Amino acid sequence: MKKVILSLSAACAITTAFAQNQATLDQSGNSQQATIKQAGQNQALVTQNNGAGTAGGNILTSSQTGTFNYLKSTQSGTTNTADFKQYMQGSSYATSTQTGTSNKITSEQASITRTSASGYFTQDGTSNEATLSQVDNVDGQGGTLATFKQTGNSNVASIKQGDAKTGDANTATITQNGNSNKAKLEQLGVLNNADFSQVGNSNVIKGLSGDVALQNGTSNNLTISQTSNFNTASVGQTGMGNMGNIQQGNQ
Repeated sequence: MKKVILSLSAACAITTAFAQNQATLDQSGNSQQATIKQAGQNQALVTQNNGAGTAGGNILTSSQTGTFNYLKSTQSGTTNTADFKQYMQGSSYATSTQTGTSNKITSEQASITRTSASGYFTQDGTSNEATLSQVDNVDGQGGTLATFKQTGNSNVASIKQGDAKTGDANTATITQNGNSNKAKLEQLGVLNNADFSQVGNSNVIKGLSGDVALQNGTSNNLTISQTSNFNTASVGQTGMGNMGNIQQGNQ
């Protein structure tokens, strides 16, 4: 196993605990693993490439705590896994791009102050799965933003935002292009917005743990567009002043 600070071909763990942290990691080869832990003002840039059709997979695990967290990851090849956790007193931003097959992104962003979190995920290939949980622990959260874009077949996108007491001004956008796609949603709080677009056949919109996607709160807005055949959208809105719009079929 060869280890280099910024470029390696096997496995790497980076831990930083300074006021202003920055980690840059490039990996190429098979069966790669990267672990990044940062506390303070953080930035992490990770690139992993195991080549199309190559055996083995990329694994990225990242944990950031503190203020102004930023994470950007790019993975290509097969069996890619990215797991992000960001716990912040300031703003948090995560972006991840995966290209290939059997890709999986799991991300959690949590705020303990009145600041916002943003997550941008792009997946291109087959059997992709992306899951994001954004929660805040105080009233007056600045609003969280989640944007998923998936291209290919058998994609699954899941978003949970807010909680019943403090979630507000959250935005979830899911765009899926292909067949047998699933989008799952749960939004709690006030002034939340969800925008789903699915193009292809046998697409489904449902809840995280049940058959019904949920918006619970006040003045929430939901827009769904499904194009092509055999589409299903199951949505529930509870509270006051909520609006929902669903369009299905070839338009």
